[in-house]
Amino acid sequence: MGMVEEVGAFLAAQLPARFTLGTNLFLNYMPDEPATATVVIEYPGSPPLDVYARKPAVEAPRFQLVCRSSGDGSGPTVGRDNADAAFMSLHAVGNQTLSGSTYLSISALQSPFLLDRDARGRVEFACNYECWRCR
Repeated sequence: MGMVEEVGAFLAAQLPARFTLGTNLFLNYMPDEPATATVVIEYPGSPPLDVYARKPAVEAPRFQLVCRSSGDGSGPTVGRDNADAAFMSLHAVGNQTLSGSTYLSISALQSPFLLDRDARGRVEFACNYECWRCR
């Protein structure tokens, strides 16, 4: 299982009232519907830490979590609340096993922020994270 799948499974287990894989939580792709949705998107991180003849021992992948919600009424609050809830759960990960992989840490690179409005006017809040994941 890869980092994105492990993070997605962790969020769905930790915050089941907010995130359900395949329903409103997606991996590496944000569909047009539902209006309130979250995606975990993998992107390049730092080089791995090597041991013993340059064998990677610890990887440092990164991902962005994007939480979208409608731009009218109470919608923006839902996106912000989902990003904040994920932030509190993910940033607390340290020396834990997620789906069989050991994570030394998951660190937020900043607090959740307003990323954009999509073509339909829905707001997107995001936060970037770096992991230290044992091979």
